[in-house]
Amino acid sequence: MVVGEILARNARKFPKKEALVFEKKRATFSEVNERVNRLATTLLEMGVKKGDRIGVLLHNCHQFVEIYFASAKIGAIFCPYNNHFRQKELTYIINYSEPKVLFIDSEFSGLVYEIKKDLGSVEHYVCLSSPEQDEMMDYEELILRGKNEEPDVQVNDDDICSMIFTAGTTGRPKGALRSHRHVIMNAISGVIELKVDYDEKVLVAFPLYHVAGEDNIVRHFFMPNTIFLRREGKFNAKDILSYIEREKITRCQLVPTMIHTLIQDPDIDKYDLSSLRLILYAGAPMPVELLRKALTIFKCGFAQLYGQTESGPLTTILKPEDHVLENKKSSTKLASSGKPVISCELRIVDENDNDVPVGSIGEIVVRGECIMKGYWRMEEETKKKLKNGWLHTGDLGKMDEDGYVYIVERKDDLIISGGVNIYPREIEEVLYTHPKVSEASVVGVPDEHWGEIVKAIIVLKEGMEATEDEIVEFCAKHLASYKKPKSVEFWRELPKSPQGKILKREIKEMLSKRRNG
Repeated sequence: MVVGEILARNARKFPKKEALVFEKKRATFSEVNERVNRLATTLLEMGVKKGDRIGVLLHNCHQFVEIYFASAKIGAIFCPYNNHFRQKELTYIINYSEPKVLFIDSEFSGLVYEIKKDLGSVEHYVCLSSPEQDEMMDYEELILRGKNEEPDVQVNDDDICSMIFTAGTTGRPKGALRSHRHVIMNAISGVIELKVDYDEKVLVAFPLYHVAGEDNIVRHFFMPNTIFLRREGKFNAKDILSYIEREKITRCQLVPTMIHTLIQDPDIDKYDLSSLRLILYAGAPMPVELLRKALTIFKCGFAQLYGQTESGPLTTILKPEDHVLENKKSSTKLASSGKPVISCELRIVDENDNDVPVGSIGEIVVRGECIMKGYWRMEEETKKKLKNGWLHTGDLGKMDEDGYVYIVERKDDLIISGGVNIYPREIEEVLYTHPKVSEASVVGVPDEHWGEIVKAIIVLKEGMEATEDEIVEFCAKHLASYKKPKSVEFWRELPKSPQGKILKREIKEMLSKRRNG
C-alpha cells in the first residue's frame, strides 16, 4: 500500500463518513477524494511528473490535506514550508527543495511576490483564494479543471512521499526524505501502539507543516477517523476546551506548553471533556510535576511520544498504563519516554557506537522501517546522521533495567562546567516543583573560569514574586551544589516555536546579544 491508496480505499468503503472538519467546512471521504483526484489530474496536465517537488506555504486548512494526498497519488514529493519564515529563510528553503509548483495562502502572496525573482525552479504559483497577482493561479479553478478519476501513475512504496524539514536548531533546515513505506509503517505502528479505534474524532491544533502533521493525517485516515483541523496560531485554552466539548473530540496531540496552558485555565472544570479518551504529548520534554497536575485534572489516558523528523517520528511511547501515580516505581517511569515502538530498534551508545551499560548516559540511535532515506542533496550530512546502519539522533539518553528510555538532553544543550557534564533537564525538573514557577529553562552561558555556568530563566506564576537567592537556595536543597544555577533571571515569557516548544537557541542568542551589546 502507498499513501494515496488510503484515501481512495476510504472513499470506496466509507464514502459518507466525515473525514475532515475545518472551520465551517465538513467533508466526507468521498468528497475529499474527489477534490484530491481533480487536483491530481490537473497537476499532471500542468506537467508535474513523478519525483517533482510540490511546495506548500499554508496555514492549517483542508486544502493542505488535499494537496498532500494529490501529491502522493501522482508520485510527487510533498514539501511543507514553515509559514513563519521571512524572505531570506523562505528563499533559501524553496531554492533548496526546488518545487515545480508552489501553493500559497493569500496572506503570503505579497511575500512570495517579493522573492519571486529569486526563485529558480517554480513554474506555477497557486493561491488558495482569488490571487492578487496575475501570475498566480486560483486553487478552486484547478479543482474544477480536473477529472474525478484516480490518476494513472504507478507509485511504489519505496518512492519518496514527502520532504519534511528539520527545525534548523543547529544550522539551516535539512529536508528529510520519507518514503511511502516509511510513512505507512509509521502509521501502522501508531495504530497498534496507541490502540486507535474506527470512531475517533481527532483534534489537530499544531502546525501541519511539522512532521507530526503528516504523522496524524496518515495514522488517522488509515483507520479511518475524522480529523478536526484548527488554524494554528495563538493557543487559547478556552477556545480549545470549548471545541473539545462541542465536537466531542476523543483524541488530541499537544506539546507540554499547551497542556500547561489548559490546566491553568480557572474554568477548566466547567467544560464537559468526558469524550476525551487520550491526550498525546510530544515535541519537548514534559516536566514530571506538570504531568502529575495534568493527570489529576484530566480524566482520560495520556501517552508520551518521542521521535524526530528523520525517524518515524514515532520512536518510543510511554503508554497510558504507564501513567500512574500510585507507587514510587510507576511514578519514576513518568520521567521516561517509554519503550521503543514495534517498528523501531533502539540502543544507547558511546562515541564509538558501543552499547553503554544499563543506566549509563549515551547517544540514542535507532533503526527500522521508519527511518528517512537521507537528506535531500546533503550527502555528507546524511552520512553523519545515518552511520553504521543506525540513525544517530543527537539526543543523550539512558535506559533502565525494564527497557524504558529516558531523554537526558540534546547534545547541543549539554552544559560542561569545569569539565563536568550538567544536564539542564534535571535542573528544570526541580524548578517546576517550586510553587511559584510557571515555566523554566536552563542554559549554559560562557564563563572565563568554568567555561560555562548554569543560568536559569524563570517565568513566575501570575501574581507571584521571587528572588534570585530564593530560586538558587531551592535548587541547592534538591541538587548537588555544582548543578544549582549560578544566576537566575525572571522573564515575562519564554520564546517558543509555533508548536509551543521552548526555544533554548533563542534564549542563548538573546543572552549573547546582551553580553556583546
